Amino acid sequence: MRNGQPPTLTARQALVGSVVIALAFTSTGCGGGGNRAARRPATPQQRAVLTEGFSALDAQQYNDAIAKADQFLAGVPHGPESAEALYLRGRGLEGKNAAGVTPDEAKANLQAAREAYIRALEQSPREPLNAYVRTSLGNVAYFQDDYATAVSQLTSAYDALGTDAPDLKAWALYRVGLSQQRLGRFPQADKTFQAVQENFPNSLPAQRAREHQGARAFFVQLATFASAATADQAVLNLRRQGVAAARETDPQGHAVLRAGPIASYGQAQFLKQRFAEQYPDAVVVP
Repeated sequence: MRNGQPPTLTARQALVGSVVIALAFTSTGCGGGGNRAARRPATPQQRAVLTEGFSALDAQQYNDAIAKADQFLAGVPHGPESAEALYLRGRGLEGKNAAGVTPDEAKANLQAAREAYIRALEQSPREPLNAYVRTSLGNVAYFQDDYATAVSQLTSAYDALGTDAPDLKAWALYRVGLSQQRLGRFPQADKTFQAVQENFPNSLPAQRAREHQGARAFFVQLATFASAATADQAVLNLRRQGVAAARETDPQGHAVLRAGPIASYGQAQFLKQRFAEQYPDAVVVP
């Protein structure tokens, strides 16, 4: 779990939006164009399937949540309520990655979730569902290292999240800062990290924002050693390979092997992969 996973919305929170959307849809008699028969609001039985899906999501029964979303979409493929089913599908796919899957499976789940969120936005969902979908899309883009999309979607969603989801807003803003930083927009990222601390004091995102603020380059933290002498030998080995490296000391007094400074996040990731076999637990910082 990189940099903390933002809290998720419960079924009740997510379904508040769908009730408002369904009422608005029924009163206007339209859903933004297209085949009118295909965009009829869901029946009570179909809405019950959607409710069951969000209950499964809350219970971390991700395959069941996805199955209920697909069942709903088979009967209601278009319209405002289908946007919520697609949102449910994406959330289920993301949840599966928390249960322990292979790297290839995790990558496929993220891409499938991204596609579900994009399809949901194509249904023109109203607020607050639109903001929830964009937040989820931004988070997926972040984990796919697509930082430009993450900034765009999370920024677009931020104001519309409202005051009823402060934790979600804090994590969204923090992840905007991380994405800006990884795009090399260091001054802009610092302003975002400062906003996290000012708007959400004493929160975990605020604490982490403080730790990231002020960076102007990246490092690869390759390993931690109990012995300073062992770390010094590792530093010499890296320098012989043309890699700028140094030994530092962490707050616990351990010797930390770091390579850098490195100008871009992409270059830091490349260096991390270069030494992945030798240092499998390496991380890019900040």
